[in-house]
Amino acid sequence: MNSPPAGPPASDLMADYYRLLGELLQMAWGDNFHLGYWEGPDDTSSVQEATDRLTDVLAARLRVGPDSRVLDVGCGIGSPALRVAATTGAGVLGITTTPEHVEQAAERAREQGMADRVTFQQADGMDMPFESGSFDAVLALESIMHMERPTALREMARVLAPGGRLVLTDVFPLAEEASDNPQAFGTLFGDAPVSEQDPGMASLARFEDWPDLVSAAGLRLDELTDITENVQNTFPRMLDGFIDRRREFERRHGVSVEQVLDHTRQANPVAAGCLVMAAHKP
Repeated sequence: MNSPPAGPPASDLMADYYRLLGELLQMAWGDNFHLGYWEGPDDTSSVQEATDRLTDVLAARLRVGPDSRVLDVGCGIGSPALRVAATTGAGVLGITTTPEHVEQAAERAREQGMADRVTFQQADGMDMPFESGSFDAVLALESIMHMERPTALREMARVLAPGGRLVLTDVFPLAEEASDNPQAFGTLFGDAPVSEQDPGMASLARFEDWPDLVSAAGLRLDELTDITENVQNTFPRMLDGFIDRRREFERRHGVSVEQVLDHTRQANPVAAGCLVMAAHKP
């Protein structure tokens, strides 16, 4: 790939685009392609500790154990899936549209001796190749912001067994006056979109839209929590990481950091908050 498209990447270049974005995230941020969770302004946790903590926040809400089957929609290179399996004992299947991420995640599972309990495959989160009721829980760390939410939520509900739980994070637009707030962490860079129909981020849903979204999918809402204050350190730290590693990345790939991130900036240039949503299937 000699040069990326000037605007949103075309579908035939999307795999290369997100392969590069994933490599940039891994170089600048670490193995978790999601936000960090800090306990407060005095929390000096590292990025690794903070991103693992957000995984743990969601894992606790899954309420799964050794006999459970969990689906991770938008699994990145597998770190959350592996951590959920290690901390709960559950079996986990991670899906992503990026084949290189599937390969990398599977290799990590083998290296950690967990390939018998944690597997990965290429699949579309809005049209999953699984039978209805296949999973006890579904996890989605920021991946739903790349999908058409009503469709994705219905599909996640479909693959859940009765009584199964869906736990996810999503970003939402802050009040208009908050766009000038330096505490707002702004545009996010998450996992590749789970549907190949749209190579960028979907329109943001408002915080207050979520009860109706959940209900329309046939689920019952258990929790809707605003965690914006806990994740606000993510964006400035991520930008620092991009700056620190940009020369290495550009030397390796011949593509500028600005070019790789250009579409993400265009896709959602608004100040955004973050929420945790937990629901169950009746």
